[in-house]
Amino acid sequence: MNALLEIGTEHLPSRFVEPALKQMETLGAKLLEEHRLTYKSVQAFGTYRRLVLFIEDLAEKSADVQKEVKGPPAKLLKDANGNFTPQSAGFAQKNGIAPEKLTVVETEKGPFIYANIKIKGEKTPKLLPEIFTQLVTGLEFAKNMVWEESGLRYGRPIRSLIGLYGDKVIKFAVASVESNRYTYPLSSFGRKPIKVETADKQYYVDLLKNQPQPILVLPQERREALIKSVTAEAAVRGYQADLDEDLIHETVFFTEHPVAVGGDFDLKFLTLPKELITTVLKKQIKMFPVLNDKHEIQPYFIAVRDGVSVNQNEVRDGFKKVMSARLSDAVFFFENDKKAGLEFFKQKLANVLFLEGLGSMLDKSARTEKLALWLCEKTANTALNQTVQYAASHAYADLASHVVYEFPELQGYMGGEYAALEGHKEEADAMRDFYYPLTSASALPATVAGNLVALAGKMDTLVGNFLIGQIPTGSEDPFALRRQAFAVVRILLEKGLQVSLKELLEASAALYPQGTPDKGLKELRGFLFQRLALVLEQRGHAAGVVNAVTNWYELPLTQVEALVGALETVKTGAEFSAVLESAKRVCNILKKAENVTENVQENLFELPAEKELYNKIHEVDSALGCTVHTAKAKDEYLQILKTYGSFKAPLERFFTDVMVNAQDPAVRANRLALLARVRRYLTQTVADITKL
Repeated sequence: MNALLEIGTEHLPSRFVEPALKQMETLGAKLLEEHRLTYKSVQAFGTYRRLVLFIEDLAEKSADVQKEVKGPPAKLLKDANGNFTPQSAGFAQKNGIAPEKLTVVETEKGPFIYANIKIKGEKTPKLLPEIFTQLVTGLEFAKNMVWEESGLRYGRPIRSLIGLYGDKVIKFAVASVESNRYTYPLSSFGRKPIKVETADKQYYVDLLKNQPQPILVLPQERREALIKSVTAEAAVRGYQADLDEDLIHETVFFTEHPVAVGGDFDLKFLTLPKELITTVLKKQIKMFPVLNDKHEIQPYFIAVRDGVSVNQNEVRDGFKKVMSARLSDAVFFFENDKKAGLEFFKQKLANVLFLEGLGSMLDKSARTEKLALWLCEKTANTALNQTVQYAASHAYADLASHVVYEFPELQGYMGGEYAALEGHKEEADAMRDFYYPLTSASALPATVAGNLVALAGKMDTLVGNFLIGQIPTGSEDPFALRRQAFAVVRILLEKGLQVSLKELLEASAALYPQGTPDKGLKELRGFLFQRLALVLEQRGHAAGVVNAVTNWYELPLTQVEALVGALETVKTGAEFSAVLESAKRVCNILKKAENVTENVQENLFELPAEKELYNKIHEVDSALGCTVHTAKAKDEYLQILKTYGSFKAPLERFFTDVMVNAQDPAVRANRLALLARVRRYLTQTVADITKL
């Protein structure tokens, strides 16, 4: 038979619903396993007012289990007369078996008495009250309320509970609410209960869907209905809806039957920047903007209400009043910002703290400007100096504006809008993208200037936080430093900037006042390396290969990627694999030796294998010339790495014919020096192959 649990609550915030449903599935499976109940599937679904768990084909009873219980030491099994001791007899009685059925098992701590017992399964209806109670109380929410005497902390007050196994009600109670078989209609359409006869998923879904006011309890059905309804409202007006994925997702979880309500707004609001309008609509009042084929915003909105009503015109008017009030506020803030100007807001940054002990946001702007200009020089983009200087020095100015105070998600974008209004078009493009990428994998700034300015700002943020020891640990990262580090790596790599992380970090750190206490800057190198390794893996490279690139910190990241690609190409070859094993052997020998130099004296060679290995080093050096110092592309690194294979035969002969730890100290030191030369070549020339 099937089982069904429904938790009826007051209006849960939409962001609470999906995590709660995921928890229900995980916790449900765990509890069923703990109670030895088999089932076909566990599925959670629901809305902001009802969280539902459906268990398909739940067994009628829990499984029997054989269990070995450890008892007293074996010496207490019987006394000198061959009778069971009080200890063993009591142990047998406790476990429900006759003393004669006790066994002795040899363990690491000696022989012990064991009882082999069979635990019989219990009927499912007897187990479900405890399981359902633990399911309800085991859910965790981002914020909780306490509303009744038991003091249960929950996302919102529980108002009803359904517990069914087949057509039988499972009786249990949580927070003074007793379970039954009744659920309730849409919140705005009365409280007449809906009787749920049996624990069948399709029956339950159809029962709610066929109410006078339908309830779409499956999130996917709500999503499909929402998109269809919103799309139709836009099409009626000859346009298309901006089907923002985040807004769709949020709307699905704050409705039970989403119904689109379209309307228009005053043309005067179209004088606002597009992103400001869409932010007001999407973020503040949860409405879908309407666009033409060129993705230009039109003077219409599409709101979503929960359920159908006969007074749609009144509903539309209500939505329009709310929207007009919010857009009027936006116009007020925007017009005031335009009058003040970016320079005014920039100077206000002097009163905004960057980080404790590291000055103001105006100080940060100055450092970002200097670092961005340094990047122009390093990347041969001095023609962009003027654009980069203005964009970098004003990149944070909009943080002090009225619009960004009200809509923090528009930081950067509004600065670009104000710059464009003041005649700085190219600078505006860079400023709009200043905070890009917004996630570890999203789009980078569109212009060269935008990338240079964004890179400078992010590096300064990283250096500042690490200087004061504000370093992410575990899941804690309040300043999104991991995302900033991802952005630094991606901009350097994907835009092909010929600047190493070492150069960038040192140039940024040098802009902080002398004497600034350093509580953790040295850890930033490893932090950046972790992001680099992940980015390379996301770009299709084998995990861990970057570990072999010894000088990743000193190279432009395009070269690091080229070298990683070359290592991937050669590492599976038979000759290279053999050299890799020999290289590890060389390193292990030298690790145990003391006072090793690289001063090799040919006159101390006693065997041909020594001379052969020595000649191979010189032969490879001559063949490569200065390539090891000038290599940048993958083909050049491949040329170097392929020479490693030529060490296969000489190394094998050396280890076959030569005893490194010779009795003569001079000969032994000379052989170690020869191996040290080999180690340097195989682990320091361009990569440390022993780390592959």
